[in-house]
Amino acid sequence: MHDSLWVYMSKVITLLILGLVAWYWSYSQKVKQLALRASMRRCKEAEVQFLDHSVVLHRIGFRKNKARQWKMIREYRFEFTSTGENRFIGRIILQGTYVVSSDLEPYNLN
Repeated sequence: MHDSLWVYMSKVITLLILGLVAWYWSYSQKVKQLALRASMRRCKEAEVQFLDHSVVLHRIGFRKNKARQWKMIREYRFEFTSTGENRFIGRIILQGTYVVSSDLEPYNLN
């Protein structure tokens, strides 16, 4: 009887872990899509060309929000061009599903 309970509990724990991994992956994909849209919007506002239609997760960390609570942040990087010749780096930082900041590396105007 004791062995069957152990087998049952290990299966339940395994399913919970798999469920948690699946949820985290799904949530991460949602955040990445938000970063992609925010990057494209930032480039459009700056009148530069967003390149490769992709963002890359550069860093995950923690930062205090305005309420002084620790929250996870994700920094995504992307590339853009202002002239069509040189590539520059842009950055989007999200805290949860909110864009905290975005910036573009200094670039040539012509």
